[in-house]
Amino acid sequence: MDPSKVQSPPETKLHFLDYWRIIRIRKTVILAVFLLVVITATLVTFILPESFSSTARIKVERDQSDIQSLTGQNYASAYDPYFIQTEFEVIQSELILGPVVKELRLDEEWGKRWNGGQRYTQNEALTILKRNIDLRPVRNTSLIEIRVYSEKPDEAASIANAIAETYKKHRFEQRKEFSTEGIKSLEGKLKEERPTSTKSKPSSTTCASS
Repeated sequence: MDPSKVQSPPETKLHFLDYWRIIRIRKTVILAVFLLVVITATLVTFILPESFSSTARIKVERDQSDIQSLTGQNYASAYDPYFIQTEFEVIQSELILGPVVKELRLDEEWGKRWNGGQRYTQNEALTILKRNIDLRPVRNTSLIEIRVYSEKPDEAASIANAIAETYKKHRFEQRKEFSTEGIKSLEGKLKEERPTSTKSKPSSTTCASS
């Protein structure tokens, strides 16, 4: 017998009335589960503290020198597919978040709120701050969203703006250092390509009088 001609048994399909019959039989269980989910969600909503979020957007572009070489061409930086992810790690590092904690005194404020009035250490405050930060790239742009969550709306806005401002200063210092190194490199190349001129001393002639 050809196996291709063997007919498979017809699939059994439940009719809508069969579903309705099951629902009628299990209506007590279904209703109990539904009420349990609604009551639990309501209680969790009222028990959890309020949380506010604030978002700051910053534009991040790859470093590219604006100093022209001796041939008149700009130095172009190589494409880095991990640039955005690298900057995410920089923003979440102590280099950026450390000054934010000190500027806003988050270690003292959070210590009063959650640590019985005792001040948090720098590392503890940084850990709390990292948990309340969410970084997201804006699709098809060079923008990064810095989203901060807090129980206080003013605090969330202050932290988000402070992180953006601190990162801006960091990028400015990087840019300044990058330009300084470029100028030094061009000065070195200029000295190498500049021809050395030798000055000839005037020859003195002595006339003998007879």
